Amino acid sequence: MAFDFYAEPALLDDVHARYWALKETAPPVFWTPENGGHWVVTTAEGVIEVCRHPEKFSSRYLSIPKNDFQPHMIPESLDPPEHRAYRQLLRPYFEKAAIAPLEPRITEWTQTLIEGVRDNGGCEFVASIGSHLPISVFMELFGFPLEEFDEFRDLVLAFFDAQASAEARMGLALQIHGKINALIDARRTAPREDLMSRLLATDFEGRALTDDELRSIGFLMFVAGLDTVVNAMSFGMRHLAGDATLRQRMIDDPACIPDAVEELLRRYAFVSIPRYVAQETELLGASLKAGDMILAPLAMVGWDAAMNACPAEVDVDRKPCKHAAFGSGIHTCLGLHLARLELTVFYRQWFARIGHFRLAENAPPPRTRGGSVYALDALHLIWDHSK
Repeated sequence: MAFDFYAEPALLDDVHARYWALKETAPPVFWTPENGGHWVVTTAEGVIEVCRHPEKFSSRYLSIPKNDFQPHMIPESLDPPEHRAYRQLLRPYFEKAAIAPLEPRITEWTQTLIEGVRDNGGCEFVASIGSHLPISVFMELFGFPLEEFDEFRDLVLAFFDAQASAEARMGLALQIHGKINALIDARRTAPREDLMSRLLATDFEGRALTDDELRSIGFLMFVAGLDTVVNAMSFGMRHLAGDATLRQRMIDDPACIPDAVEELLRRYAFVSIPRYVAQETELLGASLKAGDMILAPLAMVGWDAAMNACPAEVDVDRKPCKHAAFGSGIHTCLGLHLARLELTVFYRQWFARIGHFRLAENAPPPRTRGGSVYALDALHLIWDHSK
């Protein structure tokens, strides 16, 4: 069946609704001729199988159609056994204990951003807050100069544009590499207390990391840090704009906010991962050939009734809340603790300072973006008064 995960019109109207329709109507694994031809998985069982078996479903290619000139991203582009050493190198920097000291700074940024729009009675959320908070956190964590914020955000938006050609994306990747090279040079000359400085000083299997390795790690952190939490936050706020009951609960009982974060991540997971079929294999009745590409939408895990009862509903009391918004298996997102912290801090501060809000009546409806990472182009919100 035909399904263009970049440009199908229904994805622009509501990307999650279109994938939900696939879940309801498509086979567990189906072939689409679009974008060079590839498989698509529509069940939790299938997505988990793809994520957890890198010997069959490789990260060698991370785009559809597969691109021999794609940017290399350590450790995401690696399969076992090479993957493990790099993952172990980076993991300590993203554990809960390492992330916790960032909470006061994240809270400060969040308060400043919300105070900047509170008295206006409304804002375009993605541009005013959604993009600013996680990007600022990432840039300071890694060591990029915050004065280059607008340029960084524009680069990432263009890189993830579902309509961008492979050639255009490669040109943008070179620009991102240029930013990373400049940071490597700056921190080699004058180290600071940031992640790039620590990576430059680390001992990796008895040697220093090469510039190519640093550039590859930096590229992954760049694109992952600047276009993920933005989308989790934006899709969550779009839902909350129409859910007065949940808004009231988050106002009255801030202790429920971490559970709300998980449930919104489950319901509005926003990543579809491409994988390269490394060997001939069977998947839920489909015969896959070595060299094929396959797309695994992570939302399908949390949407599967075998995993969660009444999966279409947003239920903060869902226990357990099973999802794979951060992936599954060896490539589970390194930054998941940071993402959860940012989202939790944001919602606490928003509901403490603004409270109820809704979609702006006269604004165009939110438009979504397909591709490997789903996004909202804009989200116009209004509120009657501040708390």
